[in-house]
Amino acid sequence: MNRDVWLRVEGSLLERLLQRALKQGAHFARVRRTGRRTIVVASDARSAEVLTALCRRYGLDCRVLRRGGWTALKDVLRARWTLAPGLLLCVVCCVLALSRIWLVDVRFTGPCAALGNRSEILACLDAAGVRPGMSAARLETELLQKQLMAGAENYSFIGVRRQGIRLLVEASPEVPAPEIYALDRARDLVAARDGIIESITVHAGEACVARGDTVRAGQILIRGEEARSQEETAPVRALGEVMARCWVDGSAEGELTHVESRRTGRSAVNCSLRLMGLRLALSGAPPFSSQEAQAEILPVVGLFLPLEIERTTCFETAEVRTDVDARQLEAQLKALARSDALRKLPDGAQYKIANSWTDVQQDENRLRLHAVYEIYADIAVTRDALIEEVY
Repeated sequence: MNRDVWLRVEGSLLERLLQRALKQGAHFARVRRTGRRTIVVASDARSAEVLTALCRRYGLDCRVLRRGGWTALKDVLRARWTLAPGLLLCVVCCVLALSRIWLVDVRFTGPCAALGNRSEILACLDAAGVRPGMSAARLETELLQKQLMAGAENYSFIGVRRQGIRLLVEASPEVPAPEIYALDRARDLVAARDGIIESITVHAGEACVARGDTVRAGQILIRGEEARSQEETAPVRALGEVMARCWVDGSAEGELTHVESRRTGRSAVNCSLRLMGLRLALSGAPPFSSQEAQAEILPVVGLFLPLEIERTTCFETAEVRTDVDARQLEAQLKALARSDALRKLPDGAQYKIANSWTDVQQDENRLRLHAVYEIYADIAVTRDALIEEVY
């Protein structure tokens, strides 16, 4: 016996009411008296209908306290009959949305991922008809992969995968071919700038300096020849790295006072009447030797002519010299001197700043700063690079 419906019946002669319900085929799982004129009955849906009909017939108060099981589910579905069509519509929309490609993602992998050109891949996808919102049934990943390999250049691998509503394109740019090393081409490596040798690594050729040697710019560091025997040498293309301790300097200067223009408090007003390029002075005052002007245009209302009144207010100004914070000026000069020193190095030069020294001098109203930076750099370059300054 299930307990789908709980009823609360209030009235007199409740025992006789239950007996009449039993005679009509009702079955009760539980009957509990909660008061002198009140009982709570638990039964199935059919028995609840029988008891409710008898209470309505004899004028007794019968209320449903709770419904459970299939009865409660039927009541919910009956009260919310739009739920099923809504769920069906939601399922249809999800199916339609999942059957299309909404996201197109391009990723670059491999050691040369930074060389990837996203716009080139997207242009190839657009040429192949791949766009957000397209039907996934029309998408053939293998064919698209071949089209991308044929349309995009300088890629060693291009893969296409579908992940739900997302199309993932993975591309690996080709590794650039290394510089061809011509062994039979003689070439010396010389010093790019003055310095003290810290270390030398020779891959091809013969070292002409050692650690601790002082070299000048243009001096041969690695000679482009190798000994084939005790009496014979052969020309080669010198190759290696020579780390040296070098110095670069820079300077900057600035004034310790700053001149600014301030208003003195005196002012004068000039007014004039303008009409299509014509001007008529209404009032005027002599100009100040140093001034700031502020003009206002006031149209004359009520006339059909483009008549305007120009009102110019002149404020007298004077130059005031103020002191500049010496510490702040020195910090600014240090940054300028560093930029001036590093600007003397060629573009793309690899270096590491090891130490720095600054010298500050004050001359009357100016502050001069000279900075020297000690750097560690590879100074081995070819003669052509030294001449062209492309090292």
